[in-house]
Amino acid sequence: MPMLFRQDAEFRDTLGREYNSAESVTMFKLVHPQKDRYNFTEMDQEAAFARERGMTLFGAPLIYKPASLPDWMHSFFWTEHGLDGVMRDHIQNVVRHGGNVFSAWEVVNEPLTTENRPFGTTFNTEEYTARAFRYAREANPNAVLVLNQSFGRSGVEPGLANRFFDLVSRVKAKGGPIDAAGIEMHLELPTLRPNYLDEFREFLDRCHRAGLQVYITEMDAYQGSPGEVPDPFERQKTVYHDVMAACLASPACKAFYTWGISDAHNMYQTRPRDPRPDAKPLPFDEHYRKKPAYYGMQQALEESVAKNR
Repeated sequence: MPMLFRQDAEFRDTLGREYNSAESVTMFKLVHPQKDRYNFTEMDQEAAFARERGMTLFGAPLIYKPASLPDWMHSFFWTEHGLDGVMRDHIQNVVRHGGNVFSAWEVVNEPLTTENRPFGTTFNTEEYTARAFRYAREANPNAVLVLNQSFGRSGVEPGLANRFFDLVSRVKAKGGPIDAAGIEMHLELPTLRPNYLDEFREFLDRCHRAGLQVYITEMDAYQGSPGEVPDPFERQKTVYHDVMAACLASPACKAFYTWGISDAHNMYQTRPRDPRPDAKPLPFDEHYRKKPAYYGMQQALEESVAKNR
């Protein structure tokens, strides 16, 4: 969001018109570039934009992999005591600065598939995760605290889901106040399993039984290369509709964030491994025109409203 928010007026206009919440990238290296200096310029600009339009923000991530860290974090041999102090100060300064316009925080990102050094090597996974959640709760008792994880690109991989719920149980046993499960939905149509929606519904049900809210934190759907998927954008529309409808039908599911807005700026085109220059995974095209995927989500919303009248 930061670069597009500054440079792309169409991005800002579409965001303000079509969304009631947005992700604010609060990566460690962006907001805490030097040990004794924070930089909240972009957070403040996004917060002012959100307040003017009656939106909320979802801050993400607070703790993540080495590439998200500033250089100074790589310059020390960390003891448990030293790293704990840095983690507490960082989380609490950022969360307190965000204030109430930040309604939710992605406290830890991808703990099962990313080692998240130095946190995951200095502490074990449940220990640093529990500490991070406790520090975030102290900083803002009202914000929703999210543990975010990817579960594959073909559905919700059951083995990863089992590991996720086991981690949640262990973190909660250590006093980590996890409010919500964040689930990335980077779905790729050519490899989508026929039962992917059943896998997602099962994930929603397990979260509900565990007392967890669900945040869909990163939704997009890669349509495939030319000729790989019949009627790819109608199929994409169906996927967006069905994921939105499943979310709306679950008492646990509270948020649905697309991973970007326009096909002009999407992660598949720029990712370092296996880039997809033909990717058009988002609900608006390169010119910010509404795609079938947009109308699929709209249809799911209208169906939900009609059902609950």
